[in-house]
Amino acid sequence: MNCFHATSLRRLKDMRERSAFRELSKKEAKAHLAAEAAQHASRELAIAQQHCARAEMGLYQRFATLDALSIQALDQGHLHIERLEAEVALRRKTLDNACIAQEQAETAASEARSLWISCSAARNKWQQIEDDVRRGVDIRSQTAAETEADDEILLRYASVSLTEVAGKSI
Repeated sequence: MNCFHATSLRRLKDMRERSAFRELSKKEAKAHLAAEAAQHASRELAIAQQHCARAEMGLYQRFATLDALSIQALDQGHLHIERLEAEVALRRKTLDNACIAQEQAETAASEARSLWISCSAARNKWQQIEDDVRRGVDIRSQTAAETEADDEILLRYASVSLTEVAGKSI
Protein backbone atom coordinates (compact mmCIF):
# COMPACT_ATOMS: atom_id res chain seq x y z
CA MET A 1 0.00 0.00 0.00
CA ASN A 2 1.35 3.42 -0.89
CA CYS A 3 0.93 6.74 0.92
CA PHE A 4 -1.60 8.06 -1.57
CA HIS A 5 -3.85 5.02 -1.18
CA ALA A 6 -3.65 5.09 2.64
CA THR A 7 -4.38 8.83 2.71
CA SER A 8 -7.35 8.40 0.38
CA LEU A 9 -8.82 5.68 2.55
CA ARG A 10 -8.24 7.70 5.72
CA ARG A 11 -9.96 10.72 4.15
CA LEU A 12 -12.90 8.53 3.20
CA LYS A 13 -13.10 7.35 6.81
CA ASP A 14 -12.88 11.01 7.95
CA MET A 15 -15.86 11.90 5.76
CA ARG A 16 -17.85 8.94 7.07
CA GLU A 17 -17.02 9.85 10.66
CA ARG A 18 -18.08 13.48 10.13
CA SER A 19 -21.31 12.32 8.50
CA ALA A 20 -21.99 9.93 11.37
CA PHE A 21 -21.27 12.70 13.88
CA ARG A 22 -23.71 15.07 12.13
CA GLU A 23 -26.33 12.33 12.18
CA LEU A 24 -25.62 11.70 15.87
CA SER A 25 -26.06 15.41 16.63
CA LYS A 26 -29.41 15.45 14.84
CA LYS A 27 -30.61 12.31 16.62
CA GLU A 28 -29.51 13.62 20.02
CA ALA A 29 -31.34 16.90 19.36
CA LYS A 30 -34.49 14.96 18.45
CA ALA A 31 -34.13 12.84 21.59
CA HIS A 32 -33.75 16.01 23.68
CA LEU A 33 -36.87 17.53 22.10
CA ALA A 34 -38.78 14.28 22.62
CA ALA A 35 -37.76 14.24 26.31
CA GLU A 36 -38.97 17.83 26.71
CA ALA A 37 -42.25 16.93 24.98
CA ALA A 38 -42.72 13.98 27.35
CA GLN A 39 -42.07 16.20 30.37
CA HIS A 40 -44.53 18.77 29.05
CA ALA A 41 -47.16 16.07 28.44
CA SER A 42 -46.58 14.75 31.96
CA ARG A 43 -47.14 18.22 33.46
CA GLU A 44 -50.27 18.70 31.34
CA LEU A 45 -51.63 15.33 32.52
CA ALA A 46 -50.97 16.23 36.17
CA ILE A 47 -52.77 19.57 35.72
CA ALA A 48 -55.75 17.87 34.04
CA GLN A 49 -55.93 15.24 36.80
CA GLN A 50 -55.85 17.92 39.50
CA HIS A 51 -58.53 19.92 37.70
CA CYS A 52 -60.72 16.83 37.37
CA ALA A 53 -60.22 15.87 41.03
CA ARG A 54 -61.09 19.42 42.20
CA ALA A 55 -64.18 19.48 40.00
CA GLU A 56 -65.33 16.10 41.36
CA MET A 57 -64.75 17.22 44.93
CA GLY A 58 -66.59 20.48 44.30
CA LEU A 59 -69.49 18.64 42.69
CA TYR A 60 -69.80 16.16 45.57
CA GLN A 61 -69.60 18.96 48.12
CA ARG A 62 -72.35 20.84 46.28
CA PHE A 63 -74.48 17.72 46.17
CA ALA A 64 -73.90 17.15 49.89
CA THR A 65 -75.14 20.65 50.77
CA LEU A 66 -78.30 20.42 48.70
CA ASP A 67 -81.43 19.12 50.34
CA ALA A 68 -82.96 17.90 47.15
CA LEU A 69 -81.05 16.85 44.06
CA SER A 70 -82.54 17.54 40.71
CA ILE A 71 -81.90 15.02 37.99
CA GLN A 72 -80.87 17.86 35.72
CA ALA A 73 -78.18 19.10 38.17
CA LEU A 74 -76.95 15.54 38.66
CA ASP A 75 -76.74 14.98 34.90
CA GLN A 76 -74.92 18.29 34.36
CA GLY A 77 -72.42 17.41 37.09
CA HIS A 78 -71.77 13.96 35.66
CA LEU A 79 -71.47 15.39 32.14
CA HIS A 80 -68.91 17.93 33.38
CA ILE A 81 -66.94 15.16 35.14
CA GLU A 82 -67.07 12.97 32.00
CA ARG A 83 -65.67 15.83 29.90
CA LEU A 84 -62.85 16.34 32.40
CA GLU A 85 -62.15 12.59 32.46
CA ALA A 86 -62.07 12.59 28.65
CA GLU A 87 -59.53 15.42 28.81
CA VAL A 88 -57.47 13.40 31.32
CA ALA A 89 -57.65 10.36 29.00
CA LEU A 90 -56.54 12.52 26.06
CA ARG A 91 -53.63 13.92 28.10
CA ARG A 92 -52.67 10.38 29.16
CA LYS A 93 -52.73 9.24 25.52
CA THR A 94 -50.59 12.27 24.58
CA LEU A 95 -48.14 11.36 27.34
CA ASP A 96 -48.03 7.72 26.19
CA ASN A 97 -47.32 8.83 22.61
CA ALA A 98 -44.66 11.28 23.82
CA CYS A 99 -42.99 8.52 25.87
CA ILE A 100 -43.01 6.18 22.87
CA ALA A 101 -41.53 8.93 20.67
CA GLN A 102 -38.90 9.66 23.33
CA GLU A 103 -37.94 5.99 23.54
CA GLN A 104 -37.69 5.73 19.76
CA ALA A 105 -35.61 8.92 19.56
CA GLU A 106 -33.28 7.69 22.31
CA THR A 107 -32.89 4.34 20.54
CA ALA A 108 -32.11 6.12 17.26
CA ALA A 109 -29.58 8.35 19.05
CA SER A 110 -27.98 5.31 20.67
CA GLU A 111 -27.69 3.57 17.29
CA ALA A 112 -26.23 6.74 15.76
CA ARG A 113 -23.75 6.95 18.65
CA SER A 114 -22.68 3.34 18.04
CA LEU A 115 -22.23 4.05 14.33
CA TRP A 116 -20.19 7.19 15.07
CA ILE A 117 -18.00 5.26 17.53
CA SER A 118 -17.31 2.56 14.94
CA CYS A 119 -16.61 5.18 12.25
CA SER A 120 -14.28 6.99 14.63
CA ALA A 121 -12.45 3.76 15.43
CA ALA A 122 -12.10 3.00 11.71
CA ARG A 123 -10.76 6.50 11.05
CA ASN A 124 -8.25 6.11 13.89
CA LYS A 125 -7.18 2.73 12.49
CA TRP A 126 -6.66 4.19 9.02
CA GLN A 127 -4.79 7.14 10.53
CA GLN A 128 -2.42 4.64 12.16
CA ILE A 129 -2.09 2.72 8.90
CA GLU A 130 -1.35 5.96 7.03
CA ASP A 131 1.26 6.90 9.66
CA ASP A 132 2.82 3.42 9.42
CA VAL A 133 2.95 3.60 5.61
CA ARG A 134 4.46 7.09 5.78
CA ARG A 135 7.07 5.86 8.29
CA GLY A 136 7.83 2.90 6.02
CA VAL A 137 8.29 5.20 3.04
CA ASP A 138 10.50 7.51 5.12
CA ILE A 139 12.60 4.56 6.32
CA ARG A 140 12.95 3.25 2.76
CA SER A 141 13.95 6.71 1.52
CA GLN A 142 16.43 7.11 4.34
CA THR A 143 17.84 3.63 3.73
CA ALA A 144 18.14 4.33 0.01
CA ALA A 145 19.91 7.63 0.73
CA GLU A 146 22.29 5.92 3.15
CA THR A 147 22.95 3.12 0.65
CA GLU A 148 23.62 5.68 -2.07
CA ALA A 149 25.99 7.58 0.23
CA ASP A 150 27.75 4.33 1.17
CA ASP A 151 28.06 3.42 -2.52
CA GLU A 152 29.55 6.84 -3.26
CA ILE A 153 32.08 6.42 -0.47
CA LEU A 154 32.94 2.93 -1.66
CA LEU A 155 33.39 4.20 -5.21
CA ARG A 156 35.76 6.94 -4.03
CA TYR A 157 37.80 4.58 -1.89
CA ALA A 158 37.73 1.93 -4.58
CA SER A 159 38.98 4.37 -7.20
CA VAL A 160 41.66 5.66 -4.81
CA SER A 161 42.66 2.10 -3.99
CA LEU A 162 42.81 1.15 -7.66
CA THR A 163 44.97 4.19 -8.41
CA GLU A 164 47.29 3.29 -5.54
CA VAL A 165 47.44 -0.32 -6.68
CA ALA A 166 48.08 0.79 -10.26
CA GLY A 167 50.76 3.25 -9.09
CA LYS A 168 52.58 0.62 -7.02
CA SER A 169 52.57 -1.95 -9.77
CA ILE A 170 54.13 0.38 -12.30
